[in-house]
Amino acid sequence: MSSPDLAKPASSGRTTKPQSGRSSLAELSGRALFFLLILDLSYFINAMDRQVFAVLLPDIKATYGLTGGEAGIIATIFTLGMGLAGIPAGYLADRFGRKKIVLISLLMFSISCALQATAVGAADMALWRILSGVGEGMQVAALFAAVGAYFNRHRGFALGSISAAFGLGGFTGPLLGGAILSATGDWRSPLVIFGAVGIVILLLVLVLVPKSVTEIGRNEKAESISQSSAHGQRFLNRRVVCCLIVASAGGFSIYGYLGLYPTYLRESLGFTPTEAGLAASMFGIGALGALIGGILADRIDQRLLNVVGLLAIMILGTAIFAFSSPLPVQMVFSALLGAAFSGVLITNTSALLQRSVHANYLGRVSGLLIAAMYIPASASGYFVTFMQGNFGWQTAGIVQLTVIPIVALIAMGVMGKTSSPNLKVTSHV
Repeated sequence: MSSPDLAKPASSGRTTKPQSGRSSLAELSGRALFFLLILDLSYFINAMDRQVFAVLLPDIKATYGLTGGEAGIIATIFTLGMGLAGIPAGYLADRFGRKKIVLISLLMFSISCALQATAVGAADMALWRILSGVGEGMQVAALFAAVGAYFNRHRGFALGSISAAFGLGGFTGPLLGGAILSATGDWRSPLVIFGAVGIVILLLVLVLVPKSVTEIGRNEKAESISQSSAHGQRFLNRRVVCCLIVASAGGFSIYGYLGLYPTYLRESLGFTPTEAGLAASMFGIGALGALIGGILADRIDQRLLNVVGLLAIMILGTAIFAFSSPLPVQMVFSALLGAAFSGVLITNTSALLQRSVHANYLGRVSGLLIAAMYIPASASGYFVTFMQGNFGWQTAGIVQLTVIPIVALIAMGVMGKTSSPNLKVTSHV
């Protein structure tokens, strides 16, 4: 059964004519792209911290004498904070302003990132990790809503740029963190430095991004939606629910993998910390494919695009863990996995979710996405270590990246065909 037409996006408050057909990226002004770059930077630093922790984990594990299960929990516990923050942050962004939430979240994230270096044991380390996740969850909900509303006709591309920024941060974080670790011999140093950089980026957003960019459509009434658009009128419609299932399955699979992949490379394949960091960082390089994935999400059936992404994750998961591959091969697999997850699955699902509701609800639906993705992911590290302890790395990895995504494939089958994302929209940029 085909889904009804997409909800008509909110206007900028200006008098604009409805447009139809595909829009060109050449329409975007340098000013709009500058604002997008600054907002992307705010997610870049989060990705740096998120990815570097996995490289530091063996040293943290040794410092506190953690078991494998405890290390797995600490590696992914930040996702619990992200998930729990998502829904209230989305509501607060819609209610009080997206820029305010982005700034508050950057402050919380940066401080808690640095405080991880002060932990005296596993308990307070886990606490700072959770608070760091709360900050990131708040930021992502508000950031996705702001970018999705402002870049209405190019929503897929704009959201893809956020994922690409995550990819660059994910690539830079392990490399820079590994270099700082090697230079100082102290795993705490990268956390303090990254926290300080977060404060600098906070100031850039505060000064350079006006509210006229972040608050588009926030105060418009949902009743302004076309009365023929059933999906737009209902906040929790079938397409939204199916997208949330995809986010849950994808988040559980990937974040369990990301949290333990460098450990797998070091303990099972005998990679050095530098080699493990390099392989892990390639996931971030692959995420640069989100720019292409976002452009595709603006033009083709988004359900089928998600199916391609999920199948790619399953194939690559098997390749990564089924064979004892050398470093160059692991680097290629890691990059391709980043392209499949960040470049296709998350970018496309985010855009599809936003196109399924009115702009008045963009914060809330972005918050739901964060909750759906990260609350299940918070247990994924423990699941991987449990499977690894009982069945070995090979079985654990294949189950994580091959079996669990089947749930998301089923959700895409239930969703039905999506409509063209460029049917009669009133555009800002």
